[in-house]
Formats: sequence, C-alpha cells, structure tokens
Amino acid sequence: MQKKKIGIITLSASDNCGSLLQSYALKQLMSKYGDVEIINFSSEQSHKIYDVFPKSMDYRKKLERLPYKERLFTEKEDYNFFRHEYLQISGREYFSENLSMLNGSYDVVVVGSDQVWNVCMGDFDNAFFLGWTKARKIAYAPSLGGHDIRESKFYEKVWDWLNDFSAISVREEFGKRCLEEILNNTIEKVLDPTLVLSDEIWRELIHEPLIKGDYIFYYSWAYADKWTSKIVSEEGKRLGVPVIVMDTRKWIGKSVEKWNFILNPESGPLVFLNLMYYAKKCYVESFHGMIFSYIYKKNFWLLDIHENYDDIDTRLAELLELLGVKHRVLTRYNVDKINQDESIEYGENKRLKRERNLSKLFLEKAIKGVQNEVCLFDYGT
Repeated sequence: MQKKKIGIITLSASDNCGSLLQSYALKQLMSKYGDVEIINFSSEQSHKIYDVFPKSMDYRKKLERLPYKERLFTEKEDYNFFRHEYLQISGREYFSENLSMLNGSYDVVVVGSDQVWNVCMGDFDNAFFLGWTKARKIAYAPSLGGHDIRESKFYEKVWDWLNDFSAISVREEFGKRCLEEILNNTIEKVLDPTLVLSDEIWRELIHEPLIKGDYIFYYSWAYADKWTSKIVSEEGKRLGVPVIVMDTRKWIGKSVEKWNFILNPESGPLVFLNLMYYAKKCYVESFHGMIFSYIYKKNFWLLDIHENYDDIDTRLAELLELLGVKHRVLTRYNVDKINQDESIEYGENKRLKRERNLSKLFLEKAIKGVQNEVCLFDYGT
C-alpha cells in the first residue's frame, strides 16, 4: 500500500521553544502513518516578530538592539539549526498568498497544535484554517488561546473552512465548547503532542550538561514581570546557586545584572531542554515550560502574576489539573506561605496515561478516515 503524504502546518516559523518542540512531537507521532513534512510556512507578521532586524522596525529600536547583534544572530542560528536538523524544514518559504501552490502535494494536511487558532495572536494567519488546500483536513490540538473564533473579522469564511475538516480536535476545554457551539457537533479534546510523545524520546535529545554544578533554570515566555524575577533572584541567593535564563531578545531593555541572572550564550529548543533537564530547580512562566519540567520530573514552580489561583490562565489551570500539580503555583497572594523547598513526589499519572491513549486513537482514526469506531484501551485500575 502506498504511503500517505502528510503535510503539517503549524507555528514552525516562531523562534519559540514550545512551538518548535510541539512541531517535533507532532511530526514524530504522524510518521507512523506516512511520509510527513512540516510545511515551511511563515508570514510577514512572524518575520516582524522574530527577525533580528525586521524591515518595519523603527530606527530607535534598531539602535537598542545593536549592542546585542552578535548574540541575536547566534541565537537565531540555534533555532534554525533545530528547524533544519530535527524538523527537516527546508526549501521554499511559503506565505498564505502562495500556499495553494502545494495543492496536490499531500493526501492529508494537519494543522496544530499550539495557538494556531488564536485569532488574536500576533502571528495568527487564516492559512491555519486550511482554506488553501483540497487535501483531507485534520486539526490536532489547536489552542484558541482563550479567544472565541467568532471574534475574527473573517468569521463567515472561518465557518466554511471549519466545516470542510474531516476531523477536528482541540487542546483545551474552552476551545471544545466554542467549536461545539459553532459547528453543532461533538469536538474531541486531546493532549498537546509533547505530552503524547514518550518520555524516553525526550530524554534522547539530552546531551552533556551545558552548565557545570547546581543552578536554577528560570524560563519565561517574556520575562516581562519584575515580581517574578525578584522571586527567582531571591531564591538563587538563598540557595547560593546561579540563576540561568535564556533568549537575549527577551532581555533587551531589561537588566539581567540587576537580578544577578546569567544569560546563557546559546538558545533554541535543544538548549532549553538541556538547561531544564540538569537544573537543580526550575521556575517557569510558560505552558511548555511546565510540560517539560513535568516530563523531566523536576522540582519546579509555576510563576503567575495574578493575585490568586482562580485568575490563572485557563490553559495553565487545565494543565496543572491534568498533571496533578495544582499545588506548584506561586502567586503574589501565596508566595509568603509556600515552602519552596518542598519537592514533588512523582508517581503514575493514570489520567495522563488514559488521555495519551485517547489522543493517539484520535490521530489514528483521523488519518485512516475511520468514523464512529469504538476502540478500547486497558488503562489499568
């Protein structure tokens, strides 16, 4: 039987560790069903966000970046290395205007995961609704990022595009409710692909430690809040260990030295995994930062700038519950009441095991085009 040709379109143009690692995981999971290729898709907005010196950047911001020029280009290469060597992305770069050139190239096109259906995201593109292809269309674990798709100014077209999918799943409960209202149909909720891929595969990506000795790894989507930096800085001083951070572009206009942090000279997904794996303790402010802290069984804390737990981003709240780590959140309200030396007791997570099986089942049925099939798994007791 001839292998299916499967194309994946996702946020692979983002210089974001979570985006690229979920791309890697989805490609690995899909590889058992055919020849898989991640489409080299980008957008003008993505270039504006992630290029070292975007064409649209004003003169003052370019001047601000000049002292970091060498580091920024080095880190850009770190991300590109992962794209080329681990995602096997190469060749022509496609934009929404010319994606239709790929019609006929794939039997199946999969969109997901990550926040590809967050219509309010800075680098969102309508291409993620797959209106450009006539191939069979599957959505695996896209996140709406807490925003209703009906907020899109292109909603009428989006409705048509969604109705052309053969199979749709989402990553979070909010997205499930939203799409069920729109499509008047049952939508499955599945795991982020990084949680479906085996822990053993993630350990295979770890090489020799980049940092000698004990250290704290502090990873944030933006390092935007002084309170979170203060918490980690104080913990580093208390334990007498350095605090390692990454991604120079996130620190432009901020002071690494003020907090006594060490900005790692290398970046990209492999560096992120290495720093996470070998750390004595991890502080994260990131969805995938929490996932990989859990996968590598780290003693970690999730930092959240809200006053209390009930105000936490629903994406993070769902993940905390799934992983059984709701007690690992530091907020402004509870930080003085928490013993940060408390370790995590990792044991079997039966719910995670069950949802991994259901996520794999969704992919198998979606790729094979099986409808209304019932498969039973032995989840244990």
